[in-house]
Formats: sequence, structure tokens, C-alpha cells
Amino acid sequence: MLRGELPTGYRIVEVNIAEAFGVSRTPVREAVSRLIAQGFIKEQGGSKFVSDISVSMSEIMGLRGVLESYAARLAAENGTDDDLRIITEYCNSSVLVDRSSSIGERASLNDAFHEAVARASHNERLIKMISDFYEYAITEEMLVYYSPADTLNHAAQHRAVLNALEARDPDAADAAMRAHINSIGEVIEKAITEMKSQ
Repeated sequence: MLRGELPTGYRIVEVNIAEAFGVSRTPVREAVSRLIAQGFIKEQGGSKFVSDISVSMSEIMGLRGVLESYAARLAAENGTDDDLRIITEYCNSSVLVDRSSSIGERASLNDAFHEAVARASHNERLIKMISDFYEYAITEEMLVYYSPADTLNHAAQHRAVLNALEARDPDAADAAMRAHINSIGEVIEKAITEMKSQ
């Protein structure tokens, strides 16, 4: 779905998917239910269809912006010195990673940085909500569309978030994370456009 292989409006037939992958209908039904809940599939007249991924991702990035900027605000207020040390390690590592690094390594470091900021909020409910969106952060499918400038820009944005956290400035941390998530959203939108055109 996130690879853009199924066009908007494509009718989902669970039995066909189960046969194509050689599995029972139960895991397919569970996966489809999850995709419906996430907005990637819509139900209409008893049938299921692929939603417009651009709209779905826009909604997800909007939610990420609200949740993660709030987490950064709380991290500036509640984060311990140990929390900041961990965030600093991930931030420094992400600065050293470039396009020559493996896609998996780049995605993993990005997720670790965002998870560390969320954990520093010390708000368990918020941490859980944010973790539900990690799979829509930087995926292997998206990273191939990241330019060297995008990679450097996002590393600098991580640094801006860290600087605000070190200054214990909740407003600056909130603003820096919101700007970062907005930037990720722009890159994802560009990637979706390019995937659709192939």
C-alpha cells in the first residue's frame, strides 16, 4: 500500500489476496481491518477499496505533528539528563549517516531519535500513541526518494530539536519538532507523487 503499487480505488478482495500470498483469509482479514482503521482502505457499499494514499499520509503527518511536537514540549520540561544523553547519541549518529549508509540503518536511526524524544516526555499514553505512527515515518520505500539535501536538512532539524531540549525551552522544542515533521511530510508527499508516476 505504501509503495503505491495499488492505485486509488482498487477493489480489495480478501480471498484473492489470500490465494496470491498462499495464506488463509484470517491474516488477510486482520490486515485489511487494520488498514481500514488507518484510513488506507475505505469501505463502500459492502466492498473495500484502496484510499488515496496522499490524503491518508497527509492526515497521518498532521497527527504526528501534533503528537510529536507535544512530546518534544514535555521532553523539554520533564526529560532527565540521561534522556538528553540518549537523544544526543542518536542525533550525533544521524548526522554521520548519509546516502551511502544502508536504508535500514538510516530508517532505524531516525526512528530511534524520535522514540527517544517521545520517551523523554515521560507520558506513557503519548509514547504509545506516537509509536503507532513510526511505520509511517521514514520507510525503505520513502528513503530512496530522499535527496542528499533532504538527508542533511533532517539531520539539522534533529539538531534543532536537541538544542531546544538542552536549553529546556518547551516552546522552541515544540516549534522545532513541528517544523521537522512538516518537512518529513513534504518529502513523503514528493515520494508519493514520484511513486505514482512510475
